[in-house]
Amino acid sequence: MKTGMMISHSETNYYWKMLNKILIPLLILTLLIWVAPVNAQSQVDYPIYIIQPGDTLGYIAQLFDTTAEEIIRINSISNPDLISPGQQLLIPGLEGIHGTLSILTTKLGEHLSDLEVEYGLDIDQIVKINKITSPTQIYTGSEVIVATIDENTVLVPIDIITNSRTALEASVLANRNPQTLLLLNRKSRFMDFFPNTAVFDRQSDSKEQVSLFAPMFESVEINPLPLVQGNTVTIKVRSNNPVQLSGTLNGMPLHFQSEENGVYYALQGIYALAEPGLTDFTLSGVISDGSSFTFSQKILLNPGTFDEDPPLTVDPATIDPAITEPENELVKSLISIVTPTRYWKGIFQSPAVYQYYNSLFGTRRTYNGNPEVTFHGGIDFGGGITLPIYAPADGQVVFADELTVRGNTVFIDHGWGVYSGFFHQNSLKVKAGDFVTQGQVIGEVGNTGRVNGAGDYYGAGAHLHWEVWVNGVQVDPLDWLSNEYP
Repeated sequence: MKTGMMISHSETNYYWKMLNKILIPLLILTLLIWVAPVNAQSQVDYPIYIIQPGDTLGYIAQLFDTTAEEIIRINSISNPDLISPGQQLLIPGLEGIHGTLSILTTKLGEHLSDLEVEYGLDIDQIVKINKITSPTQIYTGSEVIVATIDENTVLVPIDIITNSRTALEASVLANRNPQTLLLLNRKSRFMDFFPNTAVFDRQSDSKEQVSLFAPMFESVEINPLPLVQGNTVTIKVRSNNPVQLSGTLNGMPLHFQSEENGVYYALQGIYALAEPGLTDFTLSGVISDGSSFTFSQKILLNPGTFDEDPPLTVDPATIDPAITEPENELVKSLISIVTPTRYWKGIFQSPAVYQYYNSLFGTRRTYNGNPEVTFHGGIDFGGGITLPIYAPADGQVVFADELTVRGNTVFIDHGWGVYSGFFHQNSLKVKAGDFVTQGQVIGEVGNTGRVNGAGDYYGAGAHLHWEVWVNGVQVDPLDWLSNEYP
């Protein structure tokens, strides 16, 4: 009887081959199952940020709540000092968010829900990126980081839904396909449009658009936003019908002017010591049928970036309220008149021969040990005594005389509530009532009035102090040398 069976060498090789055909595929499959998740996890999809002029890695890291080291690591940056504008960076900490990261400044009347439709954004992504815990965190002038896709088309508001007007009626009035508007506005039914919500459309397809802030107007704009201490602000209203406008911004009354049909402007300076935070904007008026309206909204006001002078010592008489207050009241009376004619055109030119600044606008100052903080209300141009001073723009001279603090002084009315002041002059070349043109010589650089060390020797401390006032508020004159207002 056979108790076993001998297997030949050839049979052994056959069985090993058969076993290998089964085991090797099983082994490969097992490896794939284990390795695939690891590979998937290592291929993280980060959003992109394009470096802007002036950006640093530290600023970018702070903007996106990460670290410069982490940005350097995931972007394999070998020399952080060689980053440049236009360069694309992957941003860590925002995995799962796609597209290019950019910063939007919210305009008048915009809410989170408007941004979602207007720019084709994902509101959940906006909340995640900006760590928003409540929609009330978003104000006019707030900067919101968003992730956009290149093919997204910006939409414009064409109507605001009210209790008396439905979205379907809005589509009929706009002569637009209702289903198209539903799709663009991310709605499935017209019942999803609630009162006081906007209806958006493609700008190319829309004949008209409305302001989210004041729907009776085509647009209401405030630039720049957010408000900043010392800035000049332009308020622009486009209306299809004649209107008489008034309003306030940061507690100052607005004066609207118009040079073309249906377009109204008001210019306003933001006080250099204004309290940062939220401030009020109000727009009021009367339309052609005699009915009145008022719209209001909170606007973000940010602190400016200003230098600080060391404590200054001056002649006590030049900071004595008995002298300074009457002089300040005189100046206030000069610059408070709003001439309805705009004399200037384009960008202002510098009033000084040399573009060298001894002191910038807004610099914080204290005098003679008094802890009260004041600010420098203009620009001090360096330069020798008797150098010519030029009119920065066309206007009418409203004052040309000597003052205790300001020395030999000229004030020019440029119209629309915009004034220039020129202090400490050696001699005056114009008189009150003269109309001057841009580039005309109006005086000479001097050291009269409150000038440190003026009595040390002839011409000591000579400089030109130039101020720009906009609707009763001193603003940074350098803005008027680089920007065209309105």
